[in-house]
Amino acid sequence: MAKLCFASPSNIQGENKVKCDVFAHAHVVKGSKQTLRMYIHWLQWRGTNELKILVNEIREIFSLGSVICIVKNVPINDDNVSYLSIAKSFGGELLRDLRMPSRALEADSVIYRVEEDPLNTDEYALSATNAHFPLHTDCAHFLYPAQVMMLLCCQPSMNNDDGKTILIDVDDILTMLTKEQISDLATNQFPWWQGANQQVRAPILTKTDEGRWQIRFNQTTLKREMGDDEFAKASALQSLIRVLKNIEVNPNNSITLASGDLLIVHNQHVLHGRTAFASQSSRLLKRIRIRVPDL
Repeated sequence: MAKLCFASPSNIQGENKVKCDVFAHAHVVKGSKQTLRMYIHWLQWRGTNELKILVNEIREIFSLGSVICIVKNVPINDDNVSYLSIAKSFGGELLRDLRMPSRALEADSVIYRVEEDPLNTDEYALSATNAHFPLHTDCAHFLYPAQVMMLLCCQPSMNNDDGKTILIDVDDILTMLTKEQISDLATNQFPWWQGANQQVRAPILTKTDEGRWQIRFNQTTLKREMGDDEFAKASALQSLIRVLKNIEVNPNNSITLASGDLLIVHNQHVLHGRTAFASQSSRLLKRIRIRVPDL
């Protein structure tokens, strides 16, 4: 279904050509009607003195339609100073993750430690396990999900063949769905949260004012809120899940993050997930979510 290739800065033309020290990892997805390229833009951390340049570059990449960046060599042993400086430079709201236990939180609860937690008892908290985590949107149950999701790899899995990060752009997903399925996912109001003080219902697919597709998805959340019977009977939803499963099992759709790699995605345009990894492997990523309405 897909293959990966690489392009140097000199080979990236037009809107995909960027100004700083960067190369693009071109993800070629062959759909039924067309071939799409999803670029992963790789940048280098060059210290806080060039922080503004770095964040402006990421913003520019996002504005041109590419929605995945990886910054290399971000410090992991400076008490989160560099990581937080990047996050704050987006100028948005750093979202706190107060539903998770305090032992998994850092920096006034804006950093969540994505690692296997032997004390975890929440069956829905896949991020606190070593299990496969299907493709999803972060904070899909929020009324307004974060635009930016960041994952800093502090310790990769000891086995390079597991704990890989899976990524897919919404535009690539749409090539694998029918018009009828897309319409159903864009019109049906799905239940994301049914709390005492707030209920969140929204389509899985929406369009921006500029006509770009966005996606809100987490099958674990939907199954919890819909119940097993309603979840199983939702035809378009089940078609989407089948498409995503095919994406997940294809190794060409995953990458291995190294220590110091900072993954930054537009959370409303890209789904991310993870393959399973060996228990007690010390794999650790640190997550920050940022609400940046102008992205």
